Amino acid sequence: MNGDEVGIPLQAFSALLYSQNVETVCRALNMYQVAASYTRLSGGNPLEPLAGEVRQVARDILSRPPVGASAEIRAGFDHVSALNVLTSLAEPDDAQLISNVLKTTDSDEIRAVATLAAAAVDHKQR
Repeated sequence: MNGDEVGIPLQAFSALLYSQNVETVCRALNMYQVAASYTRLSGGNPLEPLAGEVRQVARDILSRPPVGASAEIRAGFDHVSALNVLTSLAEPDDAQLISNVLKTTDSDEIRAVATLAAAAVDHKQR
C-alpha cells in the first residue's frame, strides 16, 4: 500500500471526527475504539496516526454538557463515546476532566465508562 492509499482512509476518518454533526463525531470516536481493540489481532491500529486528535475531540466533548436525546442519539451518548475512547487514550492530565464528569453526571452509563477511563489514567500514572 502506498502513502496515498493510507491517507484516504485517514482523511475520511478525519472528516467524520471533525463533523458538525454530533452523531457523526460519536461514530468516529467509536470507530477509533474498535480499531484500537483490533490492534491485538491485526498488529496495529490504522487510525493511530490520529490518536492525538481523537483524544482532543474527546476532551472537547467532555468540556461541554452531554447532549440530550434525539431521533439519532440517546441522551449523553457523546460523553459515553468520548469516555470510551479515553479508556485507551487518556493521559494523566485528563484526570481532572474525568473526575469532573464523575462528580456531575447522574447517568449510570456515563459514570461506569468514566470509572473505566479514570482507571486507565491511574494505570498510566503508576
